[in-house]
Amino acid sequence: MINSQLPDLIRRGQLPPHSDNKNIVSQVNRYNRWLIETGQALYLPDLTAYRDHLLTTLAPSSIRAHLSSIRRSYKLLIESLEHREALIAYLEKQFPENDFASVKAKADELELRLARAIDPERSQVATQTIQDEADSQHIRLTPAQGAALMMQPDVSTLRGRRDVAIIALMLATGLREGEVVKLQVDDLYLTYGGVPAVQVKSGKGSKTRMVPFGDMLWARQITEIWLAGRKDGIVFTKMSDGRGDAKQQQRTSHPMTTRSIQRMLGHYPIAINGIPTSVTPHDLRRSYARNLFLAGISMEIIRQNLGHVDVKTTQDYIGVLDGSTRAPVSVYDASMILKKLDKSLKS
Repeated sequence: MINSQLPDLIRRGQLPPHSDNKNIVSQVNRYNRWLIETGQALYLPDLTAYRDHLLTTLAPSSIRAHLSSIRRSYKLLIESLEHREALIAYLEKQFPENDFASVKAKADELELRLARAIDPERSQVATQTIQDEADSQHIRLTPAQGAALMMQPDVSTLRGRRDVAIIALMLATGLREGEVVKLQVDDLYLTYGGVPAVQVKSGKGSKTRMVPFGDMLWARQITEIWLAGRKDGIVFTKMSDGRGDAKQQQRTSHPMTTRSIQRMLGHYPIAINGIPTSVTPHDLRRSYARNLFLAGISMEIIRQNLGHVDVKTTQDYIGVLDGSTRAPVSVYDASMILKKLDKSLKS
């Protein structure tokens, strides 16, 4: 199918996809729309500009996949014998004043230019690997950045309501992704010292702990909107195949994996120092610790809520504290996402 489309697409100034795979077709179609919207020419690709355009909406991993598809499609354009006639016909339309020999020479020149333009080194998507030992380099969201992250998912969709519930719960409790995927609905409705709390039945080291919501009980409210009245079972489940909109996609009974939560967060980059940045589940856990500490919560309370065995710098605070003392204040403003969810449900 692709080969039969190739000449016609090129004559229209569009890049043909190198595969019939629906994801690749979608990625190349997105690129072709960008060419039209920006007035770019097919034969003068600026993948650096396209990379910067994608950075406003996609995670770095997704952008690398998009650019890889564009490069491979241009490679097909350069190497396929079929494309030669179509490219010349396209150039004849673009440069009607030139004779055939000039157009042919231009086609030769453009092939070399295309080969240079699609060099991956010219449009790299920079990523940074942070080692655990370099603790000062880890991401810790400010309260404003945490609120901005919660606003990222499209809550008019079922998937978006699930994703924002995961983000909200992790920001408000500091749970590990491995603890989040094991949560049962009943775990959300425990109390500790009379304070609403979430129960972690099997934390790191197979330890059970209670994490009070305190003033961040809004995280449970957001999760309840995702649950939509469900009273038991796994809290966060995988979605059925589909585009992800509320009408077509359904929940499954299968629990999410830690990897799926990591991938989910990659879809929602936020601006940190002006750079679109994807956060990890552990970044949300660090954010919980940092923001509670800055809000005046003692390190020992944070240690117990996070389920850490030892914090060397806070040895004097070790001890079992009651639920009312350990209940955190709300350090994130959840009012906007709650309004957004309410508006989505009413529409």
